[in-house]
Amino acid sequence: MAEISITPVGTGRTGVSFYVARAIEAVSQIPNLKYEINDMGTVIESDRLETILDAIRIMTITVHNLGVGRVGVVVKIDSRLDRHSYLGGKVSAVRRHLDDWG
Repeated sequence: MAEISITPVGTGRTGVSFYVARAIEAVSQIPNLKYEINDMGTVIESDRLETILDAIRIMTITVHNLGVGRVGVVVKIDSRLDRHSYLGGKVSAVRRHLDDWG
């Protein structure tokens, strides 16, 4: 699982949603890759690290191909071998603890 945040630099706009949408479209058909967007980035999930790294590369190249000369990319990877991680799993775990507390 990884979270990626892509920021095109020098576009003359403050918004980045157009570029993020194109980047997500570029990887949306990759087999065994799931994604979920949130306000701060996009979480991608696959059982293969290579698939995640390919998706990050494709997303970055896609934004460059839109005429952006510089792209800032922040990636956070959570690789687990002890059990399967899935989108929303961490949120569910935290919510269970909040329910126990409150």
